Amino acid sequence: MHMSDSPADIFQQLNELMKRLMEQGLKEQGDQNRPFAYGFKIVLHDAGTTETPAEEADPVAEPSSEGTIEPIAEMYTTDDDVTVAIDLPGVEKENIHLSLINGTLTIIAGGNQLTSVEIPTVDADSMQSNYKHGVLEVKFSRGKSIRIE
Repeated sequence: MHMSDSPADIFQQLNELMKRLMEQGLKEQGDQNRPFAYGFKIVLHDAGTTETPAEEADPVAEPSSEGTIEPIAEMYTTDDDVTVAIDLPGVEKENIHLSLINGTLTIIAGGNQLTSVEIPTVDADSMQSNYKHGVLEVKFSRGKSIRIE
């Protein structure tokens, strides 16, 4: 693979290479239909910007003021459940914090990785999460519809 000098081209080529490697890894594991997410985007904050006052912030989950990395999140839905997969390589399970508020699932990992995903109506109490090989999967049941007779 020949890399171009253009930054946009380099990132596109790296993204395509990463996707091929992820797909190859899934083929080797034998489950090609398993959901996966990969990649991230970097968000830099202006040093002059006013941050959230400390008394309102969660000190454990506060992202670094130097910037955040926004992991890519993929959502998969069926009639019965909703699954969100987030790529968090190198993050310790103890450093991952999840919250579901008003239909938005927010994931803060390692102090500088932050992403939010709007999800359809789900049963919040049904949440199950699994963190394996750097991929966090969060699964919710959609709940049973109420039948009116």
